[in-house]
Amino acid sequence: MKFKKIFAINLFGLAIGLTTVVLILLWVKDELSISRYHEKIDRIYAVMTNHDNSGGIVTIGITPGDMAEAMKAELSQVELSAGTSPFIEGVTFENKNVKMTGAGLFVDQSYFDIFSVDFVEGNPNQVMTGINSLAISETMATKLFGSPKEALGKSVKWQVFDFQNEVEVTGVFKDLGSMDVDKHDYFLSFSYFKQMLGDGVHWGNFNASTYVLLRPNTDIEDFNEQIEGFIKAKDEGSNVSAFVQAYGDTYLYGTYEDGKVVGGRISYAKLFSAIALFILIIACINFMNLTTARSMSRLKEIGVKKSMGASRGGLFTQFIVESMLLTFLALVMAVVATYILQPFFNQVTSKSLNLSFQPDLILALLAIGLVTGFFAGVYPAIYLSKFRPMEVMKSTIKGSFGELLARKGLVVFQFTISLLLIIGISVIGKQMSFIQNQNLGYDQSHLLQINASGVHPNQLDSFLAELKNSPGVEDASSLSHPLVGLRSSTIGLTWEGKNPDEQVKFENISVNMGLIETMGFELVSGRAFSPDFGEESSKIILNETAVRTIGFDEPVGKIVNLWGEDKEVIGVIRDFNFESLKENVKPAFLKYDKSFAEKIMVRIGTQNQKETIAGIEELFVRRTAQPMDYSFMDEDYQSLYASEQRVSKLAKYFGVMAIFLSCLGLFGLAAFTAEKRKKEIGVRKVMGASTFGILRLVSKDFVQLILVSIIIAVPLAWYFADNWLKTYAYQTSLSWWIFAGSGMVLIIISLITVGYQAFKAASANPVNSLKSE
Repeated sequence: MKFKKIFAINLFGLAIGLTTVVLILLWVKDELSISRYHEKIDRIYAVMTNHDNSGGIVTIGITPGDMAEAMKAELSQVELSAGTSPFIEGVTFENKNVKMTGAGLFVDQSYFDIFSVDFVEGNPNQVMTGINSLAISETMATKLFGSPKEALGKSVKWQVFDFQNEVEVTGVFKDLGSMDVDKHDYFLSFSYFKQMLGDGVHWGNFNASTYVLLRPNTDIEDFNEQIEGFIKAKDEGSNVSAFVQAYGDTYLYGTYEDGKVVGGRISYAKLFSAIALFILIIACINFMNLTTARSMSRLKEIGVKKSMGASRGGLFTQFIVESMLLTFLALVMAVVATYILQPFFNQVTSKSLNLSFQPDLILALLAIGLVTGFFAGVYPAIYLSKFRPMEVMKSTIKGSFGELLARKGLVVFQFTISLLLIIGISVIGKQMSFIQNQNLGYDQSHLLQINASGVHPNQLDSFLAELKNSPGVEDASSLSHPLVGLRSSTIGLTWEGKNPDEQVKFENISVNMGLIETMGFELVSGRAFSPDFGEESSKIILNETAVRTIGFDEPVGKIVNLWGEDKEVIGVIRDFNFESLKENVKPAFLKYDKSFAEKIMVRIGTQNQKETIAGIEELFVRRTAQPMDYSFMDEDYQSLYASEQRVSKLAKYFGVMAIFLSCLGLFGLAAFTAEKRKKEIGVRKVMGASTFGILRLVSKDFVQLILVSIIIAVPLAWYFADNWLKTYAYQTSLSWWIFAGSGMVLIIISLITVGYQAFKAASANPVNSLKSE
């Protein structure tokens, strides 16, 4: 009650710090929980493969189709193994007049014995025993049949490209939740997938994912040594080695260098955990600084208590308890604030986080409260309880140099962290802007991408012809590649003079006539695929990187061999990015094959786009009897950087929090300093000091501390920013103005914060400050 302003600043500062910590705790807890809910998670492993190509080692989670079966038969440590297809989008399911698309996997029965899939209908132990079995989600069952119960035992037709089959619903599972990376709508038989591939199932073709359930107490290092040459033993001349990674780690640890895991999304979890810690430390520093700064006001209390027999330990306990009470009051405010901010935070993070008081969360919150309360209060408690009663009663105590140095050091630490966050936010923003404005090698604007599921291969040409005649449509074509990531790579491209021991991986993109024109790819030499030249299936187009990799001087007219068949190079297109700009453009080729139309690309005009899209959608529904799934190409491209953009947003908000807390502490210290020097300022004003002179007097020490923070933070920020930018193959420059501008922003904010208190002190009537003596 006596020091309301200081109390309010301490309480408000701790509440803001703890709110940030609770929000980050929810986010990190969610990140660490993804893919880890399975009952046997400690023994589930994903089989990874290292491909030793000419450009270096490439690590992927794709294996030959027979990998699962062979590992179960030949390795005693493998209790169960499951083969699955890669995640497949755009499979069309049809029941009478109801059609819908879904995304899912082909799996075998062992998949359900390894992973925890909760079935509401059907026997999980027999759900995938037949080659024509189908398990679907509750939502899909309701859409196709009205209810999960009605779906069981019913027949349904499915189709993707020119593959189709009629299957029986043998199980219905609960919709997969936020803990799953991929939201599967269905599971089909892996045996049928292998039947579809036919001759494509061999040890040199990587088209499946393999998961194993290892026996208890298996030594993973020994097991990895044992399976390293497993594929090479099956395929003479293979350059691929295998190893396993804990399935629970695949979400967080997905970045590899030279065949070894080096990180992934875990870096974001660590980053925000560090930010939460620093923000909490800043809030605690405010508490320590303000408490010790006003210590002189409590000296008589301490002196009287010690004179009456109070021990140092008793006083220490008193101050710690005061700190704990304040912290737990702030924690209650933080929990309330978290509830209020939850919807906004979920929108920013694209998650469904919920502050539910489960035992582990309650324990975490209590631990945070105890640690914060102790950390914030321990230094003031030690400092205040050490005074001797005689010194106190005689008023011979003065602030020590060590105390002043510690307080200034804490302020420097606060603002160093704040400046690191300001610079970090600026660098991330500059890189995101650079990415968005980078020339990708084709025109993204007004380019519509439609999922081609439901368009039968035999009807594709007529559909495209009708589409081109639709109002507002400038051009249209189809291809087998999403152009926002690797999809289909091959080492099956050879040429005269190629070193037989060198394996080069090319990205394989199957396209239709007119695709190059629709996308706006630039031809460097030669021509595009065209019906004017007759049969084009024996022709091929290379990108510039492929030409450099092969070593052709004049590529047009040269012959290459693809999977044993000669192909004539008819053109070269300028390199275009079909991956994140973290990666260099890889060698790629375009071949003419309209049968595998995964995406339909539509270039639309700039006028009346809503009407144009509505007309395209009406045509699609009329031709396929199902809703159109579409997106703009620039949006799909931006999805490659969804994580970075979310991190950028979160860092921005948390950076503002850190700066606000630092300035809150600075505001309190400036107020206290002005109060402490009230009589000095009064005397100076009486002696003729100007308002500007008083402003400079009060502000000078704080500005010096900010300048020290800048000197410390700038080289640290440059080091971290430079290392982060190196993760991108295409990166912006670290401009000097980022560092200078960030420093100026910090100085201006600090001057405004301190200046307000300084101006108040300078404007006060000196009579009021001097009349008591």
